[in-house]
Amino acid sequence: MLYFSLFHWCFYPLPAFKMHRRTALCAKTMKRLPLFLFLLLCFLIRGQVPDNNELLKLTAHLQALRDFSTYIPQEKVYLHFDNTSYYQGDPIWFKCYVTTGEHQLSELSKTLYVELLNPGGEIMATRILKIENGQCHGDFKLNQLPFHSGFYEVRAYTKYMLNFGDGAIFSRLLPVFNKPKTEGDFEEKKLLSYSGWEIGNYPMKRERPDKGKAVNLRFFPEGGHLVQGVASRIAFEATDEIGNPIEVTGVVVDATNQELCSFTTIHEGRGIFSYIPNAGRRKDVAVVDYSGKRYRFDLPDVLPQGVIMEVDNLSHPDSLGICLRKNSNTPSQMFGVAVLHGGKLQSYRFTHIREDQISFCMN
Repeated sequence: MLYFSLFHWCFYPLPAFKMHRRTALCAKTMKRLPLFLFLLLCFLIRGQVPDNNELLKLTAHLQALRDFSTYIPQEKVYLHFDNTSYYQGDPIWFKCYVTTGEHQLSELSKTLYVELLNPGGEIMATRILKIENGQCHGDFKLNQLPFHSGFYEVRAYTKYMLNFGDGAIFSRLLPVFNKPKTEGDFEEKKLLSYSGWEIGNYPMKRERPDKGKAVNLRFFPEGGHLVQGVASRIAFEATDEIGNPIEVTGVVVDATNQELCSFTTIHEGRGIFSYIPNAGRRKDVAVVDYSGKRYRFDLPDVLPQGVIMEVDNLSHPDSLGICLRKNSNTPSQMFGVAVLHGGKLQSYRFTHIREDQISFCMN
């Protein structure tokens, strides 16, 4: 079985989990638009018509998806703060919402744990709050001494969510400035000066991340990988040495320095471009000019066989356009395409790719 996904920051995998008292799949907080999960379940068959065993395998996976959402419901936490930044001595007021994957207030957990961490990752304060009708509220006071300004973190979780690791925990970074010299002068916003990854007088409780280059480029092929000779959309993210987004423009070139395609950031250091990796060619590279210097980056590895999935959620108001592509080296296969939303199976389809491409819509 093979899994293919959308861009990396939109793919939500089904994790392996331990069965504790109860377990739940919890995604990060939903933003403005619902998050769709696309799974491409691939089974190689010998003939053009699937036998009963293959259909039984596909339907068994569909039933497993249904059972997962029924018996292991999702739970998520979102905190609404009274401000986007704070000063030394300020209170941090917050309202908490605990929801299920269907965006309904949750009745699963009755206790919420909220933590305040300093810039070094040390827990400074904890609030244990009673959840009533999926909601609760609380506050922290930034009056700990000694105080050092910087980016403080607020984390929130239920014990139910901890079955799935730290990725299930709500996290928000908030800038906390030095108290202004003139009371009420909120135009003054000064942070403790840091050197690289140093965090001043705070003990470093987190694992110290590696310092990046002046320009860093990460690539996220739609479908999860690149296949020789198959057109793919690639999302990318450009950051500086400490992870801040930067605006860049670049090109993809081959071994002879011939330009194959170009790309540019659209928003917050992110963008997208289309690219066809050709068979038998040495690995292509991305070239970026930034602040008078040129940087070169390897593209993701290219597979000799495989299937690419492209999803269009804009052209049709009531359905999703899905395109599956393969190269001539990849044998005809049967696929089950499933669409999940809020942890629940919405629709599915079984199909073959007898040619190099097939397109269809799913509601």
